Amino acid sequence: MIRAHSAEQVRAAEAPLLAAGDPLMLRAARALAERTRRRLAGAPAAGPRVLVLAGSGANGGDGLHAAALLRREGIGADAILTAERHHTGGAAALEDAGGTLHALDDLTPEELAELLAGAELVLDAILGIGGRPAVPPPLRPLLEAVRCSAVPVLAVDLPSFVDATTGETAPEALRAAETVTFGALKAGALLPGGAERCGELHLVDLGLAPHLGETPSLLRLEDADVRVLFPHPPREATKYSRGVVALAAGSEQYPGAAVLAASGAARAGAGMVRCLAPQSVLDLVLRERPEVVGHPVQPTTLDPSSLHLEDTGRIGALVVGPGLPGTDPRARAGAALLCRGDRFSRGVLDAGALEAIGAEDRFGPDVVLTPHAGEAARLARRLGADPDRPPPLLAAALASLTGATVLLKGPITVIAPGDGGPLRSQEDGTAQLASAGTGDVLAGVLGTLLAAGLPGPDAAAVAAILHGRAGRLASRDGLVPLVALEVAGRLPDALATILAPAPQ
Repeated sequence: MIRAHSAEQVRAAEAPLLAAGDPLMLRAARALAERTRRRLAGAPAAGPRVLVLAGSGANGGDGLHAAALLRREGIGADAILTAERHHTGGAAALEDAGGTLHALDDLTPEELAELLAGAELVLDAILGIGGRPAVPPPLRPLLEAVRCSAVPVLAVDLPSFVDATTGETAPEALRAAETVTFGALKAGALLPGGAERCGELHLVDLGLAPHLGETPSLLRLEDADVRVLFPHPPREATKYSRGVVALAAGSEQYPGAAVLAASGAARAGAGMVRCLAPQSVLDLVLRERPEVVGHPVQPTTLDPSSLHLEDTGRIGALVVGPGLPGTDPRARAGAALLCRGDRFSRGVLDAGALEAIGAEDRFGPDVVLTPHAGEAARLARRLGADPDRPPPLLAAALASLTGATVLLKGPITVIAPGDGGPLRSQEDGTAQLASAGTGDVLAGVLGTLLAAGLPGPDAAAVAAILHGRAGRLASRDGLVPLVALEVAGRLPDALATILAPAPQ
């Protein structure tokens, strides 16, 4: 499991080491220089090759000391000082090694372009974990010049102007090919905004682990975690013990959503899938998935206070919303059942069911809300929250207001547990998943995992991984378009690639 930390947690972990005189900066600089050497392997030998953008703080000091080390090994390295103040120790080390310090204010555009033309790598050491997602006007021409030069960027600890805790990023922030991060992964590097700027992440161990505490700011599951969490049926398993999922899904307007949700649930391993829908929708579902058990309902006459599930038999999780307009009585009835939590305490509220959530509704953490960005903003407005917060803060606010676990869909899935635990983030999919119906498949997968007994946050993270990997398989790793039913069909293959034992 990948553990990432907030800026505050990292600072607190560094404090006792710094107080004891541990040379953290020099250790970071050596690791940065080593990574830079690897990046430059095979580059032409002549001329200056590394240009450090050095800010005023410790991050700038890391970059300057690394440049000095590179100089002593025969690699050309110079620096642009981006502020009036600079790290004096790092600056002196670079000058002693024969490097040149250029004050940004003294450079003409032509001189800046000439420096970049002679560089094969730029080290972004302007700001570290103290960065904020706003670029001061005097620095904007510098960042634009670096972008236009097309010189690869290696970020020092974190790309500048990225919030280390939330991932919120200034539009002008440089996009790094690689980021060398020190001591601990920063949560912002695994969240929307920051993740898109970091490139390949390299973590340098500085001995912070004993001081970071037991609770990180953010978690990300890996394949090994899925192998532990995924529910494997024992020899004596029955369809009921594996988990029964009930779907209130599909309508005259969106009948296919029920097919997609049912397919996601079935292909993820549900023991049984029940579908509560109009007969015309059930006919469509059963043509594609004959193993589904149909329960005809008439949404126009349904009592909004109940889904009349008394006669449906066992149900482990209730999925409400795929293909339902917000006015469908099943939406409010399902939300009310999950809100009460007496018989149904595990389930998913998706699509139209999100519109049925009121300010007074409270759920448990094994109920998962699955909004995309637009749905999350509308729900936030209805609940009195700020809809314009960055994704991790928005998801956390919705989880706090509802008590449910919130899975905020996007290129990076953000999961806020309803019990107030650390955020989760998963980045397993492809842009090809941005097509109609893929969210319905995800809702079905999630329902299966909840019915099998996984806690809400774990079920949400595992569902995001399986859904994303299946999307990659269906699109040939993002190369070609996909349709939602293909994603459901590739779920077993995605699961097999994760669960298969590693070759000896």
